[in-house]
Amino acid sequence: MTHERQQQNPAGAQSQSQPLPPTSPAMGAATGAPAPGGDGTPRGPAKRILLIAALVAGVVAVVLGMLVGPQRQALGTQTSGDEALAARVVDAVGGHGGFRSVVVAEVTPEGTTWAGVGKTGEGRDGPAPTDETLYELGSVTKTFTASLFADAIDRGEVTAEDPLSAHIPELEGTPAGEVTLASLAQHSSGLPRLGPTFAVESLAASLSGGNPYGPQTTEVMIQDAAAAPVDPAQGPVYSNLGVALLGTALTNAAGADSYPALLEQWVLGPVGMESTSIATTEAEVPADTTPGFLTNGIPTDDWWGEGYAPTGSSTTTTVADLAAWASANLDGTAPGVASLEPTAQFAEGSEIGWIWQTTQVTNPTATSNPSLTWHSGGTGGFASVVMLDREADRAVVVLGNTQQIVDPIAVSLLTEAEVPDLGAQGSLLLWVTFGFALIASGLALLFAFRSKAALPIVNWLLLAASGLVSLWFAGPWAAVGGWAFGLALAPALAAVVVGVLRSPALRFQPKRWAWLSWVGLAIVLVILVATLLVV
Repeated sequence: MTHERQQQNPAGAQSQSQPLPPTSPAMGAATGAPAPGGDGTPRGPAKRILLIAALVAGVVAVVLGMLVGPQRQALGTQTSGDEALAARVVDAVGGHGGFRSVVVAEVTPEGTTWAGVGKTGEGRDGPAPTDETLYELGSVTKTFTASLFADAIDRGEVTAEDPLSAHIPELEGTPAGEVTLASLAQHSSGLPRLGPTFAVESLAASLSGGNPYGPQTTEVMIQDAAAAPVDPAQGPVYSNLGVALLGTALTNAAGADSYPALLEQWVLGPVGMESTSIATTEAEVPADTTPGFLTNGIPTDDWWGEGYAPTGSSTTTTVADLAAWASANLDGTAPGVASLEPTAQFAEGSEIGWIWQTTQVTNPTATSNPSLTWHSGGTGGFASVVMLDREADRAVVVLGNTQQIVDPIAVSLLTEAEVPDLGAQGSLLLWVTFGFALIASGLALLFAFRSKAALPIVNWLLLAASGLVSLWFAGPWAAVGGWAFGLALAPALAAVVVGVLRSPALRFQPKRWAWLSWVGLAIVLVILVATLLVV
């Protein structure tokens, strides 16, 4: 009856008692189901629900950042060794972040003094390092290779102008085979920093704090060198590949079984560096090496490997051994001490001998501005430096177990110069990275609320991802903690939640200018890949 009366109603009006059609907007509101838009697409959740979801996601992101995000590294209060030297180290470091522990030795005509400051181990607490605590040495190992080179020249095994192919026959007929040993020791050979294949293969390990050098055997390194471009016109370029080849050439020229065996015979043994070793395999890494950390506080893997061992990829040592090395170079008892003498210009204000650099200090806060002969080093989670004031017969060596450079500490101890704000080194760029990540995340959230298509939201989320990856590895973590990462992550995570909740109501691509969104997708993918390559 009701249906018949409805059909007879000339105005087409429904009776108030008539059930509402299931597609009625009122029914959608009453049941909570999404109502259709003008084009038939279901509408998304109410704005209030989206705002609550975004707020919850943002809070979760900040909490996650504080709990598992990058953590500010700060020097602990633990000390060991000479109290006066420890106090000078603490004064030099000040409140600057980026350190967990440093151990220092000062060599003077009166003898050697050492001090450790901060905590070793992975926990929040741990003992201070001692003069026997093992650290990864990094590129200071190149000074050992320099001495081997000078010593080999003295013994008549090589000459400075020998082509590389004279001692590595596999490179005969290649551009790398024509460079001289001297050019390798002066970083002027024209070789790139790393072998071309290795430069690509090492990216994943570098991102994760892993060991990039493990797969690089001497054979693989030589094969990579055979394919490497050589551009002598590029000027001095610091080349790990070049020093790796130099060490291999010296090993072959001496008829040694391996680079570690050559080093033990001519450097480590004569100087008495009993705690220094080269790990060409993972099993050879000393079990009691203190752990190292990325700038963001993530522990790193041990470094080891054969091919790049002459460059410092695989060396562990103690500050006691390193002080003995500095002392032997000061008093002339080190083998190949001629390597210290400058032989060429390296950079403005800096000369180079066989690998060792000599630089005139020009710090207005220093009590003196001597010429310092030095070399620094670093691995995935360690930093090191040996610095000699040859005129004053003094030296300072420093080892640290984070990526924060330790060179300024050595300069300060030798010249009483003020240490620059180590936590602020490159801070503008680091804070720009934070700003980029935060803005990209914020725009992703804005589009998640306002866009009628999914593709633009995806584009902004990918851009935010590139910003967050950059921030993770290159953020201001010497100054702030994980809350800053969480703050930048919050809008992006909220955008993901809002986008998922709105997805039933979104078309995939915009109705107009869809091609522009596809171009944008290509651009942000390039940015994301480039970010992964750079960091």
